[in-house]
Amino acid sequence: MPVINYLLEDGQDKDFDYYRRPGIIKGPDGTLVVYYEGQCFRYPRYQKLFCRVSSNNGHTWSERIELASGGQTGMLHNIMMVAGKTEIHCVWNIQYRQLWHCTSRDGRSWGQPEDLTRKLWNTETDYPWNAFGTGSGHGIRLKSGRILIPTWFTTGGDGHKPSGFANIYTDDEFQSVGIGKVLKAEKEHEWLLNPNEGAVVELNDGTVLATVRHDCPERQRAFCKSRGGTGEWTDIKLRPDLPDPICHASMERLETNSGNGDGDILFCNCDNPDEGVAEKIKRGECRYNWSDDARKNLTLRISHDGGEHFSQGLLLAEKGGYSDIAASDGEIICVYETGWDKNTETCIFPRQIGISVVPFKNLQD
Repeated sequence: MPVINYLLEDGQDKDFDYYRRPGIIKGPDGTLVVYYEGQCFRYPRYQKLFCRVSSNNGHTWSERIELASGGQTGMLHNIMMVAGKTEIHCVWNIQYRQLWHCTSRDGRSWGQPEDLTRKLWNTETDYPWNAFGTGSGHGIRLKSGRILIPTWFTTGGDGHKPSGFANIYTDDEFQSVGIGKVLKAEKEHEWLLNPNEGAVVELNDGTVLATVRHDCPERQRAFCKSRGGTGEWTDIKLRPDLPDPICHASMERLETNSGNGDGDILFCNCDNPDEGVAEKIKRGECRYNWSDDARKNLTLRISHDGGEHFSQGLLLAEKGGYSDIAASDGEIICVYETGWDKNTETCIFPRQIGISVVPFKNLQD
């Protein structure tokens, strides 16, 4: 079977200027749920959070289901879902300081949102954060039943830097929440500059493997491990085999196992080392810490040895961005940002959400 590529959302619909931060999960009943932000920058500025549901492995989707909406004083962002034992949990942020949560059994009907902000801010941690962002992508449920929500925390408020990466966790379906150990620049790895957005998978021995975005001059993915995703982070390293232009990346562990005991792990990111960006920044040619066209060559890879090595990969989109992946019935479904704003051709302003449906056999080496 060939790879199927199509657009789920298109900024040309005039409802929103941009669509951002997509994620995807497979619910407890096997239903796929994709979710994302719609952003309108025209006056009056507003944002909405949406999801769509698929019962045929992402080949078709329901109409938009609105989860939340906000205006100029209540920016909504960083929507993220995780499949619990019997329910789908959805969390999102407001103004990088509030945490909200709601649940659904089927991805179509959702309960009343619950404000978890006070619970989170009252959590004990040795990292003096004052703003945060969940995700992007999806959370995971460990074999123990604990739920992990990859999150970045900052001591810099609206500046978002300096930052550290940790998992928000819950052992009781969000009745209470905690914050695991924070990965940050420390003496033994002081080179690790502003670790932030991450994705996680659980290995067979209960170790959680994370891949983390960062601001290091080396444009390579950072990887690390933690016992249960809440203990100290170890084996912290950059991966020269996985170039990355400072962008969110996604991981997912497959239920199948064609390799060793840690199973097959999917990884998707923009495969671009952003060569020459340092000189561009010096010349004032970059409006961010990366080139305007840095988020490109969205590539899907597979590891058969617990993330130690990844395949050369399959190119999904020339113009990419944030992405997320799920697997269902022999197919891999990837949702991603694409279609940069044609007025600016800047990769941080994607007008479209794309979907790729990849037969598992197409990804094998």
